[in-house]
Amino acid sequence: MLKFNRVLDRWLTVTTAAAIIVMMLHIVTHALARSIFHAPIYGTNEIVEYWYLPMVALLGIPAAQLQKEHITVTMAIERARPATAAAFTTFACLLGALVSLAFAWFGLTKALQNTAIRSTADVSDIITWPVYYLVPIVFVLLAVLYVLDAVAILRRRTTAGEEE
Repeated sequence: MLKFNRVLDRWLTVTTAAAIIVMMLHIVTHALARSIFHAPIYGTNEIVEYWYLPMVALLGIPAAQLQKEHITVTMAIERARPATAAAFTTFACLLGALVSLAFAWFGLTKALQNTAIRSTADVSDIITWPVYYLVPIVFVLLAVLYVLDAVAILRRRTTAGEEE
């Protein structure tokens, strides 16, 4: 499980960094072409809005979960007994997984709707429907990470209980 987390974290980091770099190069090239040659790159604003930014924002969600960088409120858990804290944390992970799966389902229905109509960016002909599939993929991945966290908590609790 630890290797899976490392590989996934590396993949998310590299993919997000690549999207940011490509977006930056695209925007700079667009600005230079517009300023120097009076010929901007067609659809740059739409590509940034509908392709690059959703990738960066959505891929950051599971990356933050992997790196334990989501905001957590530990006031009640810090004061609870270890078994109670483990139960609450496990419940929170399972609740997070269920909410993530709900977001994934909603995202999948929207992605299928956008695929059916072959959605494009506003009034341009730049396609956007494939990006909508990133929502269910990311949230299913997040649900899996929550379940893996819950399993790890239960394993630690079981191991700690055997040692006592």
